[in-house]
Amino acid sequence: MTAEGSRTEEIINALGTTLGEPSIAVVGCGGAGSNIIHGMYWKSNRVDTVAVNTDEEHLRKVDAHKKVLIGKDVSFGNDAGGFPEVGEHCAEKAREVLREALKGYDIVFVVAGMGGGTGTGVAPVVASVAKEVNAVTFALPIMPFDIEGSGRKKCALDGVSRLRQHASFTIVLDNNKLTDIGSDLPMSEAMKIIDRSVVRIVETVVDQTSSYVSSLMEDVAGYADIFEEQPHVLPPEAPEQMIHADLDPMLDGFGPNMFI
Repeated sequence: MTAEGSRTEEIINALGTTLGEPSIAVVGCGGAGSNIIHGMYWKSNRVDTVAVNTDEEHLRKVDAHKKVLIGKDVSFGNDAGGFPEVGEHCAEKAREVLREALKGYDIVFVVAGMGGGTGTGVAPVVASVAKEVNAVTFALPIMPFDIEGSGRKKCALDGVSRLRQHASFTIVLDNNKLTDIGSDLPMSEAMKIIDRSVVRIVETVVDQTSSYVSSLMEDVAGYADIFEEQPHVLPPEAPEQMIHADLDPMLDGFGPNMFI
């Protein structure tokens, strides 16, 4: 085999293992987040679902590809009691377990209801772990209804602020927007709208990613053809640059902070 042919084969083989369908995880933190990914587990085969909770009984009832019980020696298998600092402490103690659960994913979505103890406290830690394993991280925090009180809203806003420090993109979903749809809507139906919003965001990113990778592979195949005919055209570092192509182009439609 010629040196040129060997080099071309190296490019294609490397890209074949690194630019396939990206590996994506959707992490549900706490009760609300876990409930959302429970539905996704049965409806989508394009992502892995990960449930993270301090509540052992609730976690047992959730369907997910991976389940991570945290803080059993702190909350004794119960919820965080409405205290975000408890949820955060539990997540920090389980940091290595969370890292193992998220290792290998290219994109991680962090879904959590904000204002309570577990979701508010755990989500920022999960986002920081996702960042550590080099995943593009989407935070999807869900704001509480105003009728739940100013204290809960302040807690939620604090949680979103901490979440933004670690996430690549933050898309805030507001339960209060549901009242614009119709006050007569049963609560169970209203919550399904939030669930569907999360699913739609995830599917949009998955579709854009797949389209971007497919387009990139076509470009690379063209480069490989050129290289076979004119080896001097493609510099030695080109394969490395292509393999580590930035994901930013396929995420142009998303700002770092969005509010829905």
